[in-house]
Amino acid sequence: MKNRTIVSSTVSLILFMPSFVWAQNTRLEAALPSLPEPPGTTRVAENLFIDETEVANIHWLEYLHFLRRDSTLSLYRSQLPDSTGWQPVVDPEQDQAPQSYFRAPGYRYYPATNISYEQAQAYCRWRSAMVNQGYFQGAEFRKQYPELRDYIVTVTYRLPTEQEWQVAAAGGGGVGPRPFELIQTRSVRKPKGQKLAQADDLTACLDAQQLPHPAAEVAYELPYNLRENYYLAGSNQVFFCAPAKEIFPLQRITDGPANGLGMQQVIGNVAEMTATKGVAKGGSFKSSVAGLTLQARQTYQGPQSWLGFRCAATVQMRKKTEKAK
Repeated sequence: MKNRTIVSSTVSLILFMPSFVWAQNTRLEAALPSLPEPPGTTRVAENLFIDETEVANIHWLEYLHFLRRDSTLSLYRSQLPDSTGWQPVVDPEQDQAPQSYFRAPGYRYYPATNISYEQAQAYCRWRSAMVNQGYFQGAEFRKQYPELRDYIVTVTYRLPTEQEWQVAAAGGGGVGPRPFELIQTRSVRKPKGQKLAQADDLTACLDAQQLPHPAAEVAYELPYNLRENYYLAGSNQVFFCAPAKEIFPLQRITDGPANGLGMQQVIGNVAEMTATKGVAKGGSFKSSVAGLTLQARQTYQGPQSWLGFRCAATVQMRKKTEKAK
């Protein structure tokens, strides 16, 4: 992935100041090169990285593949998602009988759900081992970072703390220009509005919910996958209007605009586990934008269809001549 140098927000610098200063002083004393970004992540602070996307079904299938090959059958089975979380789905890309959500090819890049806290932690540990044994030892890494040829580089993936998640989700900026915009996003395209005078379906939805809507109003799609999916430009009123045909409630992990750090789907889609067991952040497709903030918590017990995760990471680097501590 293309490396990006991000200037963190003031709150980011305050939150990570002790580790930031220590790392900078250590680097000056030892003349260490800059820490490389682990694959799939973006830099949040000096030595804090976080996944650009939620962990997807394709990542979980890769995890299961290696467990099936390298581990016991009982361990492999212990890491299977809860199959009761979703009914079998019709694959939009293949004409065949409905199948498991997390195995359907058309949903490979949708978020992995119905995963337990313990399974998410196990995945992060496995991912650390795979990246340390593979990516950091590979020719591609040595070619990209020739200055690190005399160093041993390792990464530790884990679930982010609540504070880490909040700083990363804010993306180095504040909320958007409208009250319901929880983060500043980088638009992938210019929003296209619909005039209510020419949108009978939206007008009917507003009528059914007894919401005021002057004919001159323009409706836009909400930039998050939440319970509501539209807002009115003039009044900032949010509302839900069902699509013409039934669609799966989750979206691809790369859908929608990214925040200032390049993180996608950080708000909505699935809520994301934190290092605090039973506490998730970011809301999901079931969450209303009303009352949802970066500080808001979503609590859970066990695997949920609306719950996923992304990993945070820290990097360790030492000269090959030094002994590991």
